[in-house]
Amino acid sequence: MSEAMGLAGTRAESAEGTATEGVSVRNLGVRYRDRVLLEGISTEFRPRRVTAIVGPTGCGKTTLLRSINRMHDQAPGMRVTGSVSIDGADIYAPGVGVRGLRRRVGMLFQRPNPFPQSIADNISLAPRAHGLVSRREAAHLVEERLTEVGLWEAVRGRLNASPFHLSGGQQQLLCLARALALSPDVLLLDEPTSSLDPATTEHIERLITQLSERVTILIVTHNLAQAARISDDVLFLMAGRVVEAASSRTFFNDPGDERSRAYVSGRIG
Repeated sequence: MSEAMGLAGTRAESAEGTATEGVSVRNLGVRYRDRVLLEGISTEFRPRRVTAIVGPTGCGKTTLLRSINRMHDQAPGMRVTGSVSIDGADIYAPGVGVRGLRRRVGMLFQRPNPFPQSIADNISLAPRAHGLVSRREAAHLVEERLTEVGLWEAVRGRLNASPFHLSGGQQQLLCLARALALSPDVLLLDEPTSSLDPATTEHIERLITQLSERVTILIVTHNLAQAARISDDVLFLMAGRVVEAASSRTFFNDPGDERSRAYVSGRIG
């Protein structure tokens, strides 16, 4: 299977009427040497929806997210078993290239991590490397993506400057624009607002809601109020296992497991 494999995360039925399957996890296990980080994870992340992945610290939320982008591949001592499929194609199958996968599955981390290039290059280098835009088209892409995340007016006069002169919130918006520059089908967000001020957090939450119209979004968050505000579905983990997967309305108002009720009420976690 080549890097050109279909890895799309779209609605259960797209505008063309083609059914898609979103992200499917089957019996996923992750071990670090002798330590079990995830075990027997089987769940579905529905297309073009926001799924909040919640649970106590150390329960495996980030490990699950990183498994969907194959970020454990080069980590010594890490072993991944089971399968993760995007639009029906197993991303761990022989011949599936990580470069092609990450073109389709973007990731935003807890703390901003701009590249040590210019603001413009942070947006344009990867699309140019993948052959998605020419050098001439890159300027338009930079403006389009920075406008989408609400950063264009603040940086339009210093596109050739270092991103490290931006505020923390602006750097996170730049990293989001960088992820969107590859037009991903799936977007993985690992506590993307945990270190940001309330105004920037609110702005990013609005962006997440808007982006979910075209992108499948998985967000790890410790903030249950945030999860309730922006998610369509919730996956609740404890000790590396799935406790409950439900719609957000059900999880926050009528959870089916006593451990979920305890977590939502603040008695555990």
